[in-house]
Amino acid sequence: MSGKTAETNLDEGVLNNDEWKNRWVVRNIGFHQSQHDGLLDAKEDEMFGGKTKSIFMPLCGKTFDIVWMYKKGHTVCGVEIAEQAIKEFFDENEIDFDVETVENIGKLYKSKDGLLRLYVADLFDMSRELCGQYDLIWDRRSLVAINLIDHEKYRNLVLSMMKDDGTYYLSTVEYDPAVWPGPPHTISDKVVKDIYGNYCTIELLEEKKRDQPKVSESQMEDENPQPKPSSAGAALKTSTYVYDRWYKMTKK
Repeated sequence: MSGKTAETNLDEGVLNNDEWKNRWVVRNIGFHQSQHDGLLDAKEDEMFGGKTKSIFMPLCGKTFDIVWMYKKGHTVCGVEIAEQAIKEFFDENEIDFDVETVENIGKLYKSKDGLLRLYVADLFDMSRELCGQYDLIWDRRSLVAINLIDHEKYRNLVLSMMKDDGTYYLSTVEYDPAVWPGPPHTISDKVVKDIYGNYCTIELLEEKKRDQPKVSESQMEDENPQPKPSSAGAALKTSTYVYDRWYKMTKK
């Protein structure tokens, strides 16, 4: 998400802040999952080691990952451009909160106990000076939502939020780019290494290939143009391959 200056161009997979806000209004939020990510259960001991930690979560939406971490006693700072998502998060999880205005940034929703700080703001208006640094970066499908031109700026910002001995967990999806311009943008293993390789040691934690619907011979031979998919979910079903990956990264 480039933010305030980008012009939305859906054919090229470019979205601005207003488009992201509108997706929450019209409920075009297929990216919002109905439960927390399974990696939290599978890697909890490795990630937290029985300790409470601080987590920075870019483009957080109202993901259940937040409340999972919160209930474990961790401190979470998230950033989301759509205020509706943040309001829904606190209401649906029945968490008491305060709201304050942050000059030249936006709003800050804070849980009464101080463990949650969720900013309603453009991600690129954030800084280490404002937010501090964190033990963990939890990037679940945030990079894939960023406009491609902003990858370098995004990397620099997010890494600045991570402590020198911190850990960065990155989730990506890779598919045939011919079927969908993004977001989510297709991110290959090579692209991850191109973006982060000079700055981080990268470990592939998990790779899953989705079972894709089979294409019949008649469909393959059909010369009539197929209708353009109306959503990322529909488009990805037409890709011959879809890989979901999780990476673990530490600073070099």
